[in-house]
Amino acid sequence: MGNFPLNTADQFTTPLEACCSANSGAPSVVTAGAGLDALEVTGQTIDRKASSGTALAHSIDLATAWLAALTDTKSLSFTINLQESADDSTWDTAEAVQAVTVEQLATATTNYRGTNRQRIDLMDRKRYIRFNVTPTLSNTATDTASFHTIAHLGGWNQTPQ
Repeated sequence: MGNFPLNTADQFTTPLEACCSANSGAPSVVTAGAGLDALEVTGQTIDRKASSGTALAHSIDLATAWLAALTDTKSLSFTINLQESADDSTWDTAEAVQAVTVEQLATATTNYRGTNRQRIDLMDRKRYIRFNVTPTLSNTATDTASFHTIAHLGGWNQTPQ
């Protein structure tokens, strides 16, 4: 998936893609019982305002791509929360956006991959938003996963000048 920094795309004619993961360029790697397992990853700040003018994006298409190696009857789950701010420094309490669970039903370790997408209405949201992701593996030590969350902004409320 691409990683385009904010304010580099023509926000009126193409969707803006912003990486939500704190490490931007690479997927976050999770090992069961260690590191990021069950630990919230705070997303990068996304400015809904167009690079020129006063237009704000009205919607966002949020996508989390993942790859997991799961053992028998174990699972990977993601909790995704949205936070918003008027000034990019004071953040409101996080609101649950999405919870996703991937379960292993086979009898051996199996690799799974997929993408979860959700479209979110931003009409009544503040200028700055971020998505915080909590990956959780139900096993210990042997299961692993990697994930990357991106957001596509669209639907500005003003035409190009």
